[in-house]
Amino acid sequence: MKKGTLVTAMALALLLAGGQALYAQKGDRAGHGDRHHKGMKGDGTMMDGHGFFYGDPARMKTTLGLSDDQVNKIAAINLDYKKRFLDYREKMSPRHIQLKKLLLEDSVDINAARKVLKELADLQVETRVLRIQHRLDIEKLLTAEQKTKLRSEKRGMRADCPYDDRRK
Repeated sequence: MKKGTLVTAMALALLLAGGQALYAQKGDRAGHGDRHHKGMKGDGTMMDGHGFFYGDPARMKTTLGLSDDQVNKIAAINLDYKKRFLDYREKMSPRHIQLKKLLLEDSVDINAARKVLKELADLQVETRVLRIQHRLDIEKLLTAEQKTKLRSEKRGMRADCPYDDRRK
């Protein structure tokens, strides 16, 4: 194997291993625990890195003054999106395993690794788009006043987050 290819493969392996190690360490962010994790919690609520992401109808009911009908509709939307996110996790898991296997080979096929990484990146883009669509579907149920309150609360959460560059 050429020296440059070997160095590239080793760098890729270290990057992936290091990222996985950082991802796996809960509570390593200035005492914030797992609060800054992005994705879904086990109960189907979404996390956006600053708190609940439009996925906790009970909290939204209290904070925004939602009606019971709105809460029920949001819960149904959340269930639908939970299933859709699980579909993407199901698609991504074998690719993660495939990439790990590729990187464990004596002779790493960098082109095969690149292909798998691109597939994973495409799936990650789709999950981010799905998150946006989830938010938009829930916002359709809110009144103008509730949307204003929601945006205000989200800005307040970002202001408290030491990892957010959008702070005031």
